[in-house]
Amino acid sequence: MDDLVTPTEPLPTAAPDAVAALFDGDSPEPHNMAQCQRAMLPVHEVLAQISGKWTILVVRVLSDGPKRFSEIKRQIEGVSQKMLTATLRDLEKDGFVSRKVIPSIPPRVDYALTEMGEELQEPLRVIGNWAHANRHRVVEARERFAEREEEARRLAW
Repeated sequence: MDDLVTPTEPLPTAAPDAVAALFDGDSPEPHNMAQCQRAMLPVHEVLAQISGKWTILVVRVLSDGPKRFSEIKRQIEGVSQKMLTATLRDLEKDGFVSRKVIPSIPPRVDYALTEMGEELQEPLRVIGNWAHANRHRVVEARERFAEREEEARRLAW
């Protein structure tokens, strides 16, 4: 993260096709690191948000429809009130979740996915399916890495 460009003025966002071209190899290489970082900045920002420990779970719970805070908390085992509050606030700030206060005694607050939050479900589903299908490969790679590290430590002595 520290090596990302942190401009003093906002960078123009790259068009989705520009980012796809970086991954697909359909365009020439960026001319410099700043151009590459500029194209990837929106990806970095969104992935930083959706990769939070509780974000995917909150989006999943809200995919069933609007929920009160206490309903969300009950459905996500292990989340603290503080972390759930922070996660909902961040999702609201970024436009994935809406917060509606219903005047009553006590006041009722409902959280719901926005249109953008609904759209987020499909890429999360794709990533989730990929993770499930490839988890064994990741585990195997970690085991091979650990074996190489152990062998290197053994030979160093």
